[in-house]
Amino acid sequence: MNRSKPGLNEPFYKWLDDVRRAIRKEKELLEKLEYYNMKFVGYKGVNYERIGSSSSSGSGDKELLYWLEKIDDTENKLSEQINVINAYAVFNSTLTNLQQDVLKDMHLKINRESSLSISKSYRHQILNSIVVKWLYEIVRKKDN
Repeated sequence: MNRSKPGLNEPFYKWLDDVRRAIRKEKELLEKLEYYNMKFVGYKGVNYERIGSSSSSGSGDKELLYWLEKIDDTENKLSEQINVINAYAVFNSTLTNLQQDVLKDMHLKINRESSLSISKSYRHQILNSIVVKWLYEIVRKKDN
């Protein structure tokens, strides 16, 4: 993807970048969530002996609330990333097998060479059909 030449397909490529980022971010957020849950569970719980005494609202309760807030924030961010990934999966399921292969090839390729055994012009035709289908889905969603 050449960023120096913006074109009609730029929103599609930006969306693909968002999907890639969401996949990376999902793994990162799952690790954070596991860490926060571990800290929350491992933190000393509420001391029931202190209930009713003047010191019952100590810093321990604030610490528990801190970890609960971290967990809640991370779960919200995680659900946003999962929504992006699920939207990609739904769109991908509407494509033909060849279109799916071209899209997958775009995601996986590190260098400029394609691993598919089709001509470059045919690959671009398929890619354009994918972009048209994606744009159609976007317009359809806005109308609903």
